[in-house]
This record gives sequence, structure tokens and C-alpha cells, in this order.
Amino acid sequence: MNIVLTGFMASGKTEISKAIAAISKYRLVDTDDMIVKREGRSINDIFASDGEEEFRRIEHEAVLEAAELDGCVIATGGGVVLNKDNIAALRKNGVIVNLAPDFSVIASRLKDAMSTRPLLRDGELEDIHKRFKDRLPFYADCDISIDVINGRTPRSYAIEILDLCERKGR
Repeated sequence: MNIVLTGFMASGKTEISKAIAAISKYRLVDTDDMIVKREGRSINDIFASDGEEEFRRIEHEAVLEAAELDGCVIATGGGVVLNKDNIAALRKNGVIVNLAPDFSVIASRLKDAMSTRPLLRDGELEDIHKRFKDRLPFYADCDISIDVINGRTPRSYAIEILDLCERKGR
């Protein structure tokens, strides 16, 4: 069984997945890292040269590969949920956990990350907020939803997620 973390950019997927791996038997897998390794270039470079559609195709391949693993905590990219086949594949052997911050949390975290997020380059905060709202129904297709706030440690979320997954019998 896997634990799959989904959520909008800057929701904490990477840091919380690292914390889960550090305190449990789960191995860490990050679909963005898989893509960078396979393609030999950054996600920003893929977006810039090939566009979002090609990136989503490459991302889907990485998701299918990750979904075949077992005993992993899988951190996904923020747009993985846009393809229902991604979620179906990940759900076959995993529990889908959505990290669900309020947009104010996202906005405060994005100020420090504007240069590393491919969809932020051309976007103003209003555009990002629209994307956030548009994706909410996709993030709702999860097994567990965790409210994310500023000031809480990744380790505290990891403990909560592991406990909730155990209670679900997974």
C-alpha cells in the first residue's frame, strides 16, 4: 500500500512526504523528481520548451510507474489530479491524501517560490487564485483531506496522516 499526497502548489506535499518517509517504513517517491531524472532537464525547462500538454503526458507516465510501486509515500505534482486516470491508477494500491490549505496559506508561501514554479511565471496572484478554485473539485476526489495551515510542522502532518491511514485499515 502507498500513501499518495495531492494538493495545490505550495501545499506542503514535498516536505510532508519527506517527514512521512523519515518516521515510517514508507519509501519516498516524488513524481516531479522522477520526471526530472527521466527527462534530464527541469520541469521549468519542459514547460518552457514543450508546453504544459507535453508535460502532463510525461507526468502521466511517471504516475503510472509510481502507482506500480508498493510501500511508498508518493508526492505528486499539483496538476496530477487533473487527469482522472492518474488518480485511478494511484488509488489501486494507495490511499489518496489531499493537503488542503486555504488560498491565503498558498499566497503567503508563493512569495518565496515565484522563480521555481512553472505556472507562476506569467501568472498574477488572481490567475493563481482562479487556478486554485478551478482545481478544488479535482482535489475533492480523495480518501482523506487534511487542512493545512501555516505554523505547523511537516512532522506533525506526517503523524496525523499515518494515523488516519492506519485507522482506515490501509
